[in-house]
Amino acid sequence: MSLALALSTTACGGTEGEGDGDDSTGGEEPGDSGEQDDEASSSEESSDSSESSDTSESSTDTSEAEESSTDSEESSTTGTPGEPLLTDMRMFVFGHSLINHEFTDDPPPSNELSVPHWQYLLAQEAGYDYAATGQYGFLLQHINLPPIAQWGFDIVPAPWDSDAEPFADADFTTVMLTPANFVQYKPAIEPYDGENPDAHSPVSATTTIVEWVGEQEPGAQVYIYENWPDMAGFIASFPPTPGELAGYHEHTLADFHDWWLDYQDAVLVAAPDANVRMIPVGPILATLLTDSPLSAIPVEDLYEDDAPHGRPTLYFLAGLITTTATYGVPAPEGFAVPELVHPLVAEHYDEVVARVWDELDAFTDERGVSRVW
Repeated sequence: MSLALALSTTACGGTEGEGDGDDSTGGEEPGDSGEQDDEASSSEESSDSSESSDTSESSTDTSEAEESSTDSEESSTTGTPGEPLLTDMRMFVFGHSLINHEFTDDPPPSNELSVPHWQYLLAQEAGYDYAATGQYGFLLQHINLPPIAQWGFDIVPAPWDSDAEPFADADFTTVMLTPANFVQYKPAIEPYDGENPDAHSPVSATTTIVEWVGEQEPGAQVYIYENWPDMAGFIASFPPTPGELAGYHEHTLADFHDWWLDYQDAVLVAAPDANVRMIPVGPILATLLTDSPLSAIPVEDLYEDDAPHGRPTLYFLAGLITTTATYGVPAPEGFAVPELVHPLVAEHYDEVVARVWDELDAFTDERGVSRVW
């Protein structure tokens, strides 16, 4: 089941009609969340995710984008970890279930299927502060601003009560957003298919959010969370065969990733003053799961369906990548990886931390300017 179809199903198993973009979160009740929302009524096209191979040749003027987006930037990558970018993070996430997966038939004890849960634990180990909230939806829902503090966690402090104060008073330091993982069959500058009266594209929707955030919290750093692709178009059924899984990871590192590079470049052209950074979570996951000892982790310890939503191990790794990117230093040494995460991660934790740092440090544009820092 694709992410689009998964998000159209309520927590109690009912279904809703396709979203019209008028409700940014699909309802304020957690059980009525935007895990139900459909970004652009385009789920019928998401299953053929192999079509995304066309995107690398159809993206517009990327050379112009690269030139415009880097003219005033300086590379912050040195190859050597330094001081953290900040030590007290207050994060808001315009997200969906590849960041926070609450509704599952096999729930873990707490919020181990969420990136913020792991960010909090890793930040604690490093001696940093971390608080987070967010809301469910896709970009066409998220542009219905202001957002609400829909997400709450068992152990992660809440930085904002949207019923009590405006977004601008929450003192957010960090904002993260992510498009759907099934819209990469066409360039990010082209309008979404389906009901889309204002002809928004991923780029224009992102720009709307970024510019609004800049007005509300001028000092907040905005990150694009590059997720991982819909698996449905690459497999006959779940779980995938080894060959199918290999093809899926190859796609993550190639055409899918190219779409995100063009998307970031276009956002930087459209909103040059925002200096929007990008965290390549999906590609680093694919690298770890194909070219490290973690490649031996069974697929069903990583994914639970073909959307694909993850299990705690996947969200832990995504959280480690995101923590490293947003604090700007390697994840803390000596972190006690919980038993809920596959034991290969604990066994090779130091190697994984170093590999994640190296991958992020090498994530630069053609001029050697960091895309993440």
